[in-house]
Amino acid sequence: MTSRNRVHATETEAAVSSIHEHGFVIIKEAVPKEPLAVLRERMDRDTEELLAYCESIGGNPRERGHLQQGPPVSSEYVFADVAMNHYVNRICNQLYNNRPRLTFYNGNTNCPGSTTQGLHMDGRHATLAPEPVAPTSSVVVDIPAGPMNKQNGSIQIWPGTHLVRPPEGGPRVPKNLEADRVAIEPPIQPETQVGDVLIRDTRLWHRGVPNPSDRPRHMIALIVTDGRLPVRGKLDFQKGCEDALEGHTVDSNANYLDEEIDYLLSPTRRIYMSRQSAKAEQERQTESAKESA
Repeated sequence: MTSRNRVHATETEAAVSSIHEHGFVIIKEAVPKEPLAVLRERMDRDTEELLAYCESIGGNPRERGHLQQGPPVSSEYVFADVAMNHYVNRICNQLYNNRPRLTFYNGNTNCPGSTTQGLHMDGRHATLAPEPVAPTSSVVVDIPAGPMNKQNGSIQIWPGTHLVRPPEGGPRVPKNLEADRVAIEPPIQPETQVGDVLIRDTRLWHRGVPNPSDRPRHMIALIVTDGRLPVRGKLDFQKGCEDALEGHTVDSNANYLDEEIDYLLSPTRRIYMSRQSAKAEQERQTESAKESA
């Protein structure tokens, strides 16, 4: 093992330890700036289209100003340094002691004028009380396309809360637990520069907060999971992305399609249709109750 490899090993061990203890770690200068600049420019344009779509359906079906927006999934926008980052992969391999798997590739955009999200987790606890809290088996890899700070709505995270299990296991965090946790350890808003990466346990409490700036704040989000866990399905990328995604120490879990993929509007459309269906069902039940009264 070379001296530099020993340094990498030490840094990796420290990162894994931080995730186990605090629920997150920030890796400085992990991603080159050039691909992030390309992605930021494209995502700026995509935000305008996504906002126009939201206006056409009566508003964003999520909390105001918080868009589910990922990067394009075509070869000119899928970069190995982002989707299969060497530092992230090294940490995930040691974290699980097993070949990890990519199970999510999307992101979110915090727009000017956004509101505060409800406190939540991106995953659930595998066990309920009184069983011990299970070790980390899935992490979100947040890669901001530009600077992320309090001035543009940096994500709010609650250190150590991946070890605090809500009564139902998640994903929403009850208000009483939120108040209790503030007295123990208050939340933080990490500030990162272009190229920094935030890795967090999917069970870590977090939320989006208002963006007081005059431009959107984009954050690419991957989920990398223990490869021994079952998979819901593969991720769709266009053909040509194989060069960026294959041959790494993380399983790409990818389908490569010879067709256009609606990466931009489809996630928001699904949320909208799901909520419309739930609303229609609620109205049907209300009418049924009136008729039987």
